[in-house]
Amino acid sequence: MTNVAQKPDWSIWYLAAAIACIGAGQSTIFILIPAEVRSLGFNEFEVGIIFSISAIAWMIFSPFWGRLSDRFGRKWIFLIGIFGFSLSMILFAAIISAASYNLIPFVLILPLLIITRLINGLLGSAVRPAAGGRIADLTSPETRAAGFARFDAGWQMGVVTGPILIGVLLSIFNNNLFIPFLFIALLGISLGFYNFFQMGESDHQFNEEKLEMPRKISMFDSRVWPSLVIASFMGLSNAGLVLTSSIFVKDVILANQSEVYSTVAIGFSIVALASMFSQLVIVQNYKIKSISLIKWGLLIVFLGFLSLSQASSIPGLYLGLMLKGLGMGLARAGNITMLSLSVSKDEQGAANGLLNMVFPIGHILVPVVIMPLYILSPEIPYILLSSLAILLIIFILSNQKRYFTVEKI
Repeated sequence: MTNVAQKPDWSIWYLAAAIACIGAGQSTIFILIPAEVRSLGFNEFEVGIIFSISAIAWMIFSPFWGRLSDRFGRKWIFLIGIFGFSLSMILFAAIISAASYNLIPFVLILPLLIITRLINGLLGSAVRPAAGGRIADLTSPETRAAGFARFDAGWQMGVVTGPILIGVLLSIFNNNLFIPFLFIALLGISLGFYNFFQMGESDHQFNEEKLEMPRKISMFDSRVWPSLVIASFMGLSNAGLVLTSSIFVKDVILANQSEVYSTVAIGFSIVALASMFSQLVIVQNYKIKSISLIKWGLLIVFLGFLSLSQASSIPGLYLGLMLKGLGMGLARAGNITMLSLSVSKDEQGAANGLLNMVFPIGHILVPVVIMPLYILSPEIPYILLSSLAILLIIFILSNQKRYFTVEKI
């Protein structure tokens, strides 16, 4: 177990609080907004376009923001990201609210929604690369995994509490969508400024020591691409679960269709809470090597998706979701730690930017890979994802000395 001296810097919790706001906003958008946009008269394809364009911008700009954070310091890049997220949230909710009262011409609604969501892809993508670099700045190699686990646990907390908070505010303000999104955006920007001032002193060294843009890291760099492959699998598995869970519960698990939403909501809470347990209890208190966190995490993810593929009842569903969340929490902490320890001190932001770049890949691949398999049979996507987890473990074991050794920095 770790002792107090080996714990990460306390200020990482402030970063976790900021990312919790983003997690709350993003999870609520994915739950509420598609139905709201459809109610305005748009089809599923048009709803998908709104999010796909933002995801593409996210992928393109994440490495750019990461390199800028290595050059100019973390605080300004982090603040730009928080500002982009908050502005996107406010404008997105404002446009939908105005459109519902016919205050915007119909022909302008979709372009405006795309533009406001694009702001999140262009600017909001700066948060994680800057925060990842900041965590690397604050931690030693021994405490790196615990630091990243704290940060990711903040995201999971936001995912759990966000929809609940939004639901309460919607009931208080008579289903006015603008008010709760404004609340989360303002809370996010407040925490962004707090972190900005926390980073102030340490960022002076960037301005004094780094006169040129850091060397660009290739995504095919042998220090980087194994982590990107693992992160791509995580993105695919998360998106696959998000986009199939409701219909899987409806088709396979429940006879009473009115309980689908509550069953799925509880299930995602179980995923997030299990992930938080692995990050805040296991990773924080036990000194486990990053590669071991990845291998054990992927093994538990394999068991989780295998359980889901065989689930025919609510207990079986929740068991699979719990295992998936527990394994993902371990694997995410191990993967980002392994990447951070593989690159130099001056490449932390760039490496985190590349890792952040591959997260949206799942949402791009699921419609063309996972959904056609689901049409064949509901359990096939989960069998595929469990098989990919095992193949990743085999690849890691076969190439551990070649690609999965890290240097202390």
